Amino acid sequence: MTRVRRYPTSDQLLAEATEEAALSDFGPGDFREGLDVLLDSLERDGDLSPAADAGVIGALRRRLVNRLEVEAWYRAHPEIETLAVRGPVDINGLPRTGTTALANMMSLDPQFRSLRGWEQAEPCPPPTTATEATDARRLRAAEENEQLPPELKAMHLYDLDATMEDTELLGMAFHGQQFTLPAYGYHAWWRDCDMTSAYEYHRRVVKLLESRRPPDLWLFKAPHHNFHLEAFLAAYPDARFVMTHRDPAKAIPSWSSLVSTVFPPADGERDLHRLGRAVSEHLRVGVEHAIAARGRIGEERFLDVHHRALVADPIGTIRRVYEFLGLELRPEVVQAIVAWQDANRAGTHGTHHYTPEQFGLTAAELRSDYDFYIRHFDVEIEETRR
Repeated sequence: MTRVRRYPTSDQLLAEATEEAALSDFGPGDFREGLDVLLDSLERDGDLSPAADAGVIGALRRRLVNRLEVEAWYRAHPEIETLAVRGPVDINGLPRTGTTALANMMSLDPQFRSLRGWEQAEPCPPPTTATEATDARRLRAAEENEQLPPELKAMHLYDLDATMEDTELLGMAFHGQQFTLPAYGYHAWWRDCDMTSAYEYHRRVVKLLESRRPPDLWLFKAPHHNFHLEAFLAAYPDARFVMTHRDPAKAIPSWSSLVSTVFPPADGERDLHRLGRAVSEHLRVGVEHAIAARGRIGEERFLDVHHRALVADPIGTIRRVYEFLGLELRPEVVQAIVAWQDANRAGTHGTHHYTPEQFGLTAAELRSDYDFYIRHFDVEIEETRR
């Protein structure tokens, strides 16, 4: 007996996107493979409530429509092809190690071009300097941020105009990390997939976004870039990397908690121990890939920033980042960063409560599994809560 599919096929989604946009050119890259793997993984691995299906599939369809609109925009504005992309400065590493705080503070510097979430989600038409403050996409994102549940605001910093993970850009290539869904088979495929064409497409959309909104010195923040550093560098050969570090016994359970909150609701009780094991394995492979890639790329492109230093001396740490990049840290930017720190002190937005044991993990096991990482980067072991 043939099993009825719960989720559509890629052919169905492409047909629906084509009809919705009245366009047919999805652009370059091997996005079909990732889309197929993701849909099949949802079919096999997913634990989602049926009530979540419309939102999940709607997001995939929206990304296909975005692809169609990007190609239409390029056809109407072929001069975008000739634009340069300066940098980028790329902040990556284990999540929950200070990537967001560092990126949000650096995003206050107008010499950087931040990759904002609201423009990623709907890149066409590209934003303009004169109108972006009242751009409908930005206003919708501001309202959505206001409506976030308190537990998410306690877990993560939401700055409307700060650079953020390229979830949507890589999602349009269907080669995103996709740890917003319980698609464990897809995650395993993604860890070792070829990301070359995905990052080439990423650059294509970045050029479109900067075409009417300078500057062109990009600041990216995406912990997951550490999985595929060489593919990223192939698309952005002038990139410089800032890699953040923290005790994995703190970082891994914290990200497990965030992921469990971001996942759409489950059909029944979610297996948090399975999720914790999947997160730990996933992130461990990422740092293994990063260490190996750094050896081939050359350490001169990388600066390591430890969470303890960022917390103890934020301005001093940022000065070190700017010295590494050969950029000037202007006094007015320092003032803006100090004001940001005052507004975002620990506990201001609530307290993030979690334990490793919630996710089937222990501090001792995590430090053992990540011993190679702790030793390689001389990561400080922190006191763990009882």
